[in-house]
Amino acid sequence: MLTAHESNRSLRPQALARIRRLVSALTLPLLMVVLDSSPVAEASVPPTPSGWTLVWSDDFTGAANTGVSSANWIYDIGTSYPGGAPNWGTGEIETMTNSTANVYQDGAGNLNIKPIRSSSGAWTSGRIETVRTNFAPPSGGGILRVEASIQLPNVTGAAAQGYWPAFWMLGAPFRGVYTNWPIVGEMDILENVNGANQVWGTLHCGTSPGGPCNETSGIGGTRIMGSPSLQTAFHKYTFEWDTSVSPNQLRWYVDGIHYHTVSQTAVDASTWTNATNHGYFIILNVAMGGGWPGNPTSSTTSGAPMKVDYVAVWSKTGSGGGGGSGSEYTYGVNNVDSTQALTWFKPSGFTASYVILHYIRPGITQQNVNMSYSSGTAQWGYYVGGLSSGQTLSYSFTYNKNGVQYDTPTFTWTKP
Repeated sequence: MLTAHESNRSLRPQALARIRRLVSALTLPLLMVVLDSSPVAEASVPPTPSGWTLVWSDDFTGAANTGVSSANWIYDIGTSYPGGAPNWGTGEIETMTNSTANVYQDGAGNLNIKPIRSSSGAWTSGRIETVRTNFAPPSGGGILRVEASIQLPNVTGAAAQGYWPAFWMLGAPFRGVYTNWPIVGEMDILENVNGANQVWGTLHCGTSPGGPCNETSGIGGTRIMGSPSLQTAFHKYTFEWDTSVSPNQLRWYVDGIHYHTVSQTAVDASTWTNATNHGYFIILNVAMGGGWPGNPTSSTTSGAPMKVDYVAVWSKTGSGGGGGSGSEYTYGVNNVDSTQALTWFKPSGFTASYVILHYIRPGITQQNVNMSYSSGTAQWGYYVGGLSSGQTLSYSFTYNKNGVQYDTPTFTWTKP
């Protein structure tokens, strides 16, 4: 996909993949939208889901026109890291500052990152990254969940030309070195350009250009959104790094809808290890211009902020694929007897019209079966037979929500 902040690469012509995706973004409706002064957001970080542990969060509840907490965040200043590629490696044209004109809490529970054009035409904006660099799944197998509620800059069409807001992570070994991208990994949870009502999520890894991760584009996915748009309301952007399943998975969600997965088997073992054998730090920023969106024009609106209600990180100890949760469901496998297991799926906050189980066990090809609903447990279930101790069951679900069909990632469970 389109890279977010390839912070160590030198500038080069756009890849064809970038051009195709940019054209897709620009063909969305080009409607001028006025700035929204009263977005609706969460009152606080959501309650920690059952089975999860809150690792870190920031709810941005500081007084109006104050900066971010220095205990949580570092300001990136200027146009590059020390010794790093110019223009943050992407060709963006703004200068990042620590001024509360660009980065400030609004007194209503939101962080604002606001790009501003001066009378001379120069742009300033904001970019902050977490002090912590050790965000990773629990050792021994588990899941890391990183989430933010964000309203993108409320401009579209010509007024949005050059806007490039992002919520993303870089591998810890990058800090202080600034020349080891993309081998140490980059996980882009949210990218958006030019006011498109569309979200992109991407993994960057390996070598550049080209390499196993198709750099500088990376391994990405995208989802076009409906109403309310990404620019007119807060939406939840969630990323899960799951080492409790084999192969490991990276998963992207928007408003609980799973739209992209990268499996450990997508690249060679060395590339995956180099990108995942360490922690990560989180970055929030609004870039202006660069190789993907193109530069702002005289029609570009100054002062449209990205608003962030909260950023939160949770973790969960893995169970070998025996159970877990997506952003809008829980699932699992219960051992029944010496040859049977009960697979189950439980929607959260909605009623599924149907749920289909897809599974593979040793000795058979993939089976696709309709699950049965139990009103007593409010979950769907299906008994899988023919299992022996030590055998691994691979399974996934297809479910219908409000007339739209969704697919989950593939999970695994080993029979005791």
